[in-house]
Amino acid sequence: MTVGEGLEKFADLESRVYRMVELFKATRVQNEALDSEVRRLKSEVEQLSSENDRLKSEVADFEKDRELIKEKVERILGSLDQWEM
Repeated sequence: MTVGEGLEKFADLESRVYRMVELFKATRVQNEALDSEVRRLKSEVEQLSSENDRLKSEVADFEKDRELIKEKVERILGSLDQWEM
């Protein structure tokens, strides 16, 4: 191997190392962006879960109110039936 060939191989290796460094930097930036997006999505999931729990509770309250109203209406209708006799 001549000195020229050795320098050419070294230059090729150097070029590969620089490309790897640039790829590493780009990957790190991309990873940081993805980590940030994961944190944002986790926060959004927590908020949606909390909202879902609140809405489930609200629906349960509405169902209780509906049952109470249904019972009252049935009592009123029962009373009206007695008056018609």
